[in-house]
Amino acid sequence: MKSLRHCFILLCVALLAAPAWAHKMAPSLLDIRELAGGEYAALFRTPADARKPPTPRFPQGCEPGSPVVNSQGTALEWRWTMTCSAGLAGLTFAVDGLLDSQTTALLRIEGGDGRLHEQLLRPESASYTVPESGVGASLWPQYLSLGFKHILIGLDHLLFVTGLLLLAGSWRQLLKTVTAFTVGHSVTLLLVSLQWIPHWAALVELAIAATILLLAVELSRPRADRAGWLGRQQWPMAAVFGLIHGLGFAGVLAELGLPSGRLVEAVLAFNIGIELGQLAFVAVLALLLFAAARRASAAQGLRWAAVYSMGSVSVFWCLDRGATLLSEMVL
Repeated sequence: MKSLRHCFILLCVALLAAPAWAHKMAPSLLDIRELAGGEYAALFRTPADARKPPTPRFPQGCEPGSPVVNSQGTALEWRWTMTCSAGLAGLTFAVDGLLDSQTTALLRIEGGDGRLHEQLLRPESASYTVPESGVGASLWPQYLSLGFKHILIGLDHLLFVTGLLLLAGSWRQLLKTVTAFTVGHSVTLLLVSLQWIPHWAALVELAIAATILLLAVELSRPRADRAGWLGRQQWPMAAVFGLIHGLGFAGVLAELGLPSGRLVEAVLAFNIGIELGQLAFVAVLALLLFAAARRASAAQGLRWAAVYSMGSVSVFWCLDRGATLLSEMVL
């Protein structure tokens, strides 16, 4: 039985280690702004570390010039001056390769009269046709969906929430810690999005990995010996670590580019989407642990599989992200 448990734990670690090597699934931005005389400035920004980067597809009737390419933080930017003599109404813009890169892209089109069209492009709907009149669809459901999907593909955040669930000794304690974590990451998500505090992506990613590692170390202690600060002060710990994770969430929105004039709406929708995804994950995991609790050996096996996964993956992240941070400091 013990050997089977060890094999199960190793299998879980291996399954979680594979996504750990994948690049960060950051979104892209395609920005079109009308200049004068049928000319438009086009900008496409996408993560520099994408193995299969997405590419913009301009409609027939628009003739882009030669692009100017440069790097901007962790992203690459292409800029064109584009001629669309008949205007943009009825034309279709698209971003190809979203399915292969497993990303999304924000399309923003701003006319010379101030009319704004904004659409979140997804792998299943990667194009947008500019309407003859009016503005684009509401961003609320788009950013709600983006937040929900982001938390469910964000392995680091899911591992941390798993640790909170395992650390809590009761439903009341779990509610307090998850609420504190929510408040913490909501604060920094808003502050960074409003550009009231700076954001250093490499440092934030390293700090997030460190929070998972510290939580895994705390969980590795026998319950009787768990007298560390993390175990004794669970909700303050969740609030402090939530501030760090909120910086990570804000990084996604910063790379995407928030909609003009509707920043609070987009941030609020994105944050609510994160909470809904987080609640869905906690509910599924709690039901799984509850079902396993009928057999003590199964429950213990699941617990140690989660703890070992958190520890091993977070150690790798600390080393990998630490090296990235060091290289940025040197360069």
